[in-house]
Amino acid sequence: MPDTNNKVICPDCQTEIKSEIMLVGDILECEECGTEVEILSLNPLKYRELIEEK
Repeated sequence: MPDTNNKVICPDCQTEIKSEIMLVGDILECEECGTEVEILSLNPLKYRELIEEK
C-alpha cells in the first residue's frame, strides 16, 4: 500500500487525491480519473483502490 508522506496518490493516474479531513473508512475519489480509494489507516497512512464488482 502506498505511503507518500500522508498524501493519497491515485493508483491509476498517479494524481494526488486531496482531502481536507481523512478518517479511517473514508472513500476518496480522484478528480482526474474517478478512481475511488478507501482509507484503511491514518498513521501510517494506508489505503487501497476500490474495485467495483459488476
